[in-house]
Amino acid sequence: MSALSRFVTRARQLFGASLAVPDGCDPTVAQGSSVLSAAPRFDPTDPDFVADPYPVFDALRDLEPIHRSPTGAFVLVDHEDVSAALADRRFGNAPSRFAVVNERNRGRYVCADVANNIIPFLDAPTHAMPRRLVGRSFGELTRRNLPDLQEIAAHCLPVESGSLRQNNQVAFDVLHDYATPYSSAVLCDLLGLPRCDGEALKSWSEFFFYLFASMPSEAIRDQLDQALEEFRAYIGLAVDQRRREPRRDLISAMLEMEIQGAKLTEAQVIDHCMLLFADGVENVDRCIATSVALLLEHTAQLDKLRREPSGWRAAVEECLRYESPAQYIGRVALEDVSLRGVTIPRDAAVLLVLGAANRDPRLWANPDQFDITRKGPAHLAFGKGLHSCLGGPLVKLEVEIALRVLFDAYPNLVLREAELQWTARPGHRWLSGLPVRVWL
Repeated sequence: MSALSRFVTRARQLFGASLAVPDGCDPTVAQGSSVLSAAPRFDPTDPDFVADPYPVFDALRDLEPIHRSPTGAFVLVDHEDVSAALADRRFGNAPSRFAVVNERNRGRYVCADVANNIIPFLDAPTHAMPRRLVGRSFGELTRRNLPDLQEIAAHCLPVESGSLRQNNQVAFDVLHDYATPYSSAVLCDLLGLPRCDGEALKSWSEFFFYLFASMPSEAIRDQLDQALEEFRAYIGLAVDQRRREPRRDLISAMLEMEIQGAKLTEAQVIDHCMLLFADGVENVDRCIATSVALLLEHTAQLDKLRREPSGWRAAVEECLRYESPAQYIGRVALEDVSLRGVTIPRDAAVLLVLGAANRDPRLWANPDQFDITRKGPAHLAFGKGLHSCLGGPLVKLEVEIALRVLFDAYPNLVLREAELQWTARPGHRWLSGLPVRVWL
């Protein structure tokens, strides 16, 4: 049975199943949204989807590229549509009026206050100046005072960090024992924070990403608010210190940056520091772990990199295309929008599936094949346009150095488990861990 046939069968089995309308969707849009075509249902909570979403994306691309999910959200999977929508100002970034983090809840929930202070949730014209201020601060600092990524990666190597040795073997987890400590140390150095505080910062960051998805429950919202309060208090102390004693770090740079008389408020500095740390750890460490997994699964290509180290940069690009850490991002229709004969009504949630766009066969031959020598257009793993990821170039460099250091140190690294375990986290393609073994 073909992949398409399997998903047609599964979709028919699932018709009629109901899901709660997610935070951010207009409930009136969701009514009557059961699928009538042979296209599979877009359900990020389905274990089969979590394990491998790409057959669903392929079927939707062929059968229903503008897919109305059972929750009422409109799902875009075609590269042309996703790319155009990323730059289309009819799709807004500000939280939906139905969302917990909508601006009306600023005085009620900490999460709403934070969301409406940071650039991912701002629309033009409000978005422009904070983006320039944060972007220029980040760009100038990383050009002048970039941490020694090579040194950080070497310091974080698990064997050198004293991992358990037995029978001339060392077993460790690439994600938890290497990638997370490494990406955390890089962000701590950039922000001028003690590396020893990385574990606490990481725990707060894990909650931070609930800002970007449907709020699962009131309990999670309360935990998120508490985490954000603690995160804010910690960064706030550092900001107070930098006002008295500026340093060569990102906090000082954001406090000092001024463009045409405009400066970031203290609240904006604090909340953007939280954003930069969370985004610079949670997605980067998963990208490193996933890239290691891909190369260990494709040993011939890893051997090629060892013979031709000049290919590492292209290999990182292929890893980002093949398994994009951010699988989809949300937008809100600011007016009725017609695409491919489908009307997306005002206030509807719209999901732009980067992971599907990055495997569109119209742009890449054999897109489901991992190929570090691949040529083609730029992927959309970091988005596109005014809301593209500020740290994209640094992320690529971080990942490249982390991979080179790891594989140079452990040439006989192997996977300990045949099946990769993925985290059920809507919007992201994150490994739960990556157990490996090294012979010494």
